[in-house]
Amino acid sequence: MEFVNHTVIGQKELTALARGARKSVRRKKGRIVRALGAVIIALNLFFAWTSLRIGDSRWWVNGALALFLLVVIFGEDWLNGRISAKYIMPEAQEVTATFGDELYAHASKMSDSRFTYDQIQAVCETSDYFLFYLNRNLGQIYDKNGFTTGTPMAFREFITRKTGLTVRNI
Repeated sequence: MEFVNHTVIGQKELTALARGARKSVRRKKGRIVRALGAVIIALNLFFAWTSLRIGDSRWWVNGALALFLLVVIFGEDWLNGRISAKYIMPEAQEVTATFGDELYAHASKMSDSRFTYDQIQAVCETSDYFLFYLNRNLGQIYDKNGFTTGTPMAFREFITRKTGLTVRNI
């Protein structure tokens, strides 16, 4: 069976792709970065509290740094998606993917690429998208509402069979 999907890539899609990468192929690195961030936030809060108790008028600097780091940690996926949006050419924002028995084609106005299913290292699924990761730095996203041939449920079974990977629900 063949599946055809048309996806328009924007900020929402890139944020979902970054979130999926953090929860799958970059999971170990993400945990280390978040733990380090939590330690730095705790230290800044401690220094702000100590400065406030001794009457130092610059206590707010540490408090502001802690708040800034907290916002960065909670907005990490959006921020990573925003940064990756700068590297996507306008001609590559609309993608049509055709999934066949042996390989799949990923085509935009800018390029036409073919991939085998064994190149996929991880497959994730959100409520709106299927996410493929070919390595830690290369991901592909397909909108579930973008299937012109086939259904998302049938596609999930198809991709599981072709890759031999479990589709990770995020």
